[in-house]
Amino acid sequence: MILFRSSSVVSLSCRRVVAVLAIVVVPLVAAAQDATSALPGSSITNEGVFRADSAVNAVFLERTRLTDTVDVGDFTAYLIARMGAPPFEEGLAFRVTADSARARISGRLMDFPADTRSELGPIFAFVDSMAPFVAEVGLVERANGIMRWRLMRVTVNGWPIPDFLLTPALRDYNRRYPVLGNNGRDFLVAMPPEATVALVSNGLELRMP
Repeated sequence: MILFRSSSVVSLSCRRVVAVLAIVVVPLVAAAQDATSALPGSSITNEGVFRADSAVNAVFLERTRLTDTVDVGDFTAYLIARMGAPPFEEGLAFRVTADSARARISGRLMDFPADTRSELGPIFAFVDSMAPFVAEVGLVERANGIMRWRLMRVTVNGWPIPDFLLTPALRDYNRRYPVLGNNGRDFLVAMPPEATVALVSNGLELRMP
């Protein structure tokens, strides 16, 4: 669990996985839309980490204001940094949007750093690198001192990646980042017990009573 502060083994053989990918994923590539145009939403940047951190401190720690709304891209950057990830590369092409139900991180497979693409190879080996993907994240707990974010699904070309392919990759990330839970699907953040948060249009509202 991260505190706010200032600064299965898979039983399928590799051959069966490849066969399923070839049958299920390859035909989808031909239906991919051109993803080279600019995606809507906010960027994930190093500057966003500091902007979100400032808002968190002002509302939850210093209490100089009772409420603030943080851009969803900035708060995504903040959470990734708190998870222990290194600073972001400049020009990171992912975009983040949100409504009251979920936040969505969009991009293309080629937008992942090279080492990440290598780790995700068993999932994306047969998908065109220009294929668009969306990771949908829900805020499933948001009061009583806990902010719990959960990866709900990942889609490529609008089709969800099956759990038997996604889960092993998430478990690997869980080993690399022990702050994750639920086999890599959940990220818990502690906040003041009286605080509440809520997803709003392209933002996250922080509130103290």
